[in-house]
Amino acid sequence: MPTQLSEGRREELLDGVMEIIAAHGFSQVRVSDLARELRCSVASLYKIAPNKDSLVALAIARWGALTLEYAEDHSRQGTTASDRARLYFRAGAERLRPLSHAFREDMERFESSRLAYRIVSDGFIDRFDELLDEAVESGELRPVNTRFLTHVFRQMAVVIRDERALAESGLTATEALMEVDGFIWDGLRTR
Repeated sequence: MPTQLSEGRREELLDGVMEIIAAHGFSQVRVSDLARELRCSVASLYKIAPNKDSLVALAIARWGALTLEYAEDHSRQGTTASDRARLYFRAGAERLRPLSHAFREDMERFESSRLAYRIVSDGFIDRFDELLDEAVESGELRPVNTRFLTHVFRQMAVVIRDERALAESGLTATEALMEVDGFIWDGLRTR
């Protein structure tokens, strides 16, 4: 019976897979290529997932969990509710920086990766909505319908994942999010 990987080793390998696919995409990468770059056996990667598609989805899910944790940690540094919301948003935007054009194209082309990424995106937006609610309740932001804003943010997320839209605007995904950051805070501050 094959031995299981320790949780630490599993996480280390998933982080390595994400680093590789974030930089180069994954449509042209084989599991053997990943194993060679990670200096592990192909069997080790197959202990994590039964195929490349599942391995990529798990790597994206792990990256997403770390991204949400990173954003949450940054939000705690804020001294006000609106500071916490803005720090959360900016930290999430920063975590997109290493995601290459090739990765984002591949992610959109394959259903399992697209769904894994959407779960992360939706979780991020839901938490951001909660933080905005707290800022509105504290009187730091003008009253807004945050449920409606959540729908708007989900649509913005779709546009920011659209490589053609980014290319036409000349922005990276992180730069696009920072543009959104500016009009969120300019539009929501109390006067």
